[in-house]
Amino acid sequence: MDSRRQNKSGQTGSDVLEIDNDNLRELLQNNHEKQWISYTLPIPEIDPLAYVEQVSGEDHLYYWEHPEKDFALAAGGSAKVLKATGSNRFTDISEQSLQLRSNLVALSGVNHSLAKPILVGGYSFSDHNVHKMWKNFGAARFVLPEWLILKTGKLFALTLTVPCLNRTADEVIDEFQVKCEEFHTRYESIKAFRPATWLLQESSAMLQADSSFRDWEKQVNRSRQMISKGVFKKIVIARQVDIESDRPISVPRTMFYLRRQFPECFNFMIKVDGGPSFIGATPERLVSLKRNMMQTEGLAGSISRGESASEDMALGLSLMESKKDRSEHDFVVKDIRNNLKRNKMQVKHPRQPGIKKLSNVQHLYTPITAEIIEDITLHELAGMLHPTPAVGGFPKQAAVPYITEIEDIDRGWYAGPVGWYSLNGSGEFAVAIRSAWVEGNRARLFAGCGIVKNSDPEKEWAETEMKLTPIIGALNQANKDMS
Repeated sequence: MDSRRQNKSGQTGSDVLEIDNDNLRELLQNNHEKQWISYTLPIPEIDPLAYVEQVSGEDHLYYWEHPEKDFALAAGGSAKVLKATGSNRFTDISEQSLQLRSNLVALSGVNHSLAKPILVGGYSFSDHNVHKMWKNFGAARFVLPEWLILKTGKLFALTLTVPCLNRTADEVIDEFQVKCEEFHTRYESIKAFRPATWLLQESSAMLQADSSFRDWEKQVNRSRQMISKGVFKKIVIARQVDIESDRPISVPRTMFYLRRQFPECFNFMIKVDGGPSFIGATPERLVSLKRNMMQTEGLAGSISRGESASEDMALGLSLMESKKDRSEHDFVVKDIRNNLKRNKMQVKHPRQPGIKKLSNVQHLYTPITAEIIEDITLHELAGMLHPTPAVGGFPKQAAVPYITEIEDIDRGWYAGPVGWYSLNGSGEFAVAIRSAWVEGNRARLFAGCGIVKNSDPEKEWAETEMKLTPIIGALNQANKDMS
């Protein structure tokens, strides 16, 4: 049987992307008990988000990019889904990942540590996630995609994963070839794209429903009262804004505008089961792990950007000198440091915070590193840190149980860990702030801020408005008419 297929142009599929049939056959023969096989091969330069636009109708889609780091992923399909709920969900996903690793074999034609199977997904903020709006996401959901595009620097690779248990080598190779042809067809569609006749028109109507300032004021004042009584020292509360458009919202185009505006952020999109998407551009890393070194950060305390260099500098200096913001930031750093030291890690960070400047906001920022001495997985590290006082409170055990009661909203995956990881243990999770749930013509946006004893409701409201503005702007940009 000839394992090559012909595409519509008459080219053999192997002329599109070269499949190493001999090595695949040998690998399958030596691993006949495995359930999945992955194959990674080099591909031409491509914008992963452009590919997502080509397949936007697929049921399972994932996109992740940090433009400043020149790193991006796009993925689709679900060869295998890992799920967990409850207080042990981080450990459960870690254990399921180890089991998956033992049932998968991989072949790579690309010499890079990440040119191999990568899982994508995330966790909800709370241990249980049962609200109907978030039912497709669950409390923890990670997917081994059927296809994944990796962009890191000048390297571009495609990883394909198919089931192989109880299948012949020819069947498996044929399926790889079909997927290669699908990639080639979509790649050619991107190359042939011609937008010359498109004109931007007025934005469509977008109706906004918001919680009232009066309700917010009550929530802030109640939080302050509990702080004054010694229940906790800090709590993070959030508000939500609902937006409805007169036409379906284009999620890939929204991501295009977010990426362009926030190249220094983790830009992400997760679409589950053909339903809603969860999107965002977050500045906050929760944890990354490479070999035995982990990175995390304290990011708390905010102020706007200036209209001139002098004003911008003055605002940054006032943030550094703000007792309220420094106190809020110190809670975050102290909690992260204590969590890591309890687990026998050698923690390093600057004594004083710096400033992280985004396009619309400045944050107090402290980078934190630690050397992993014992065998701890990325998921266990995430569970150890989540939620940091930047999105939960301090002390964590005292403040977090009150969040849902005070906020009166369902966070779902807002402020939860989202990201990716390889089965060799490396990966990265960000904190899903500056984010929105999107389905059809509706979107729900979230923004929060830390409340301490001297917080002012009006200033905190203004801070959430500042944090909501960019994603509202991206939704409006994406929703312009194109004719």
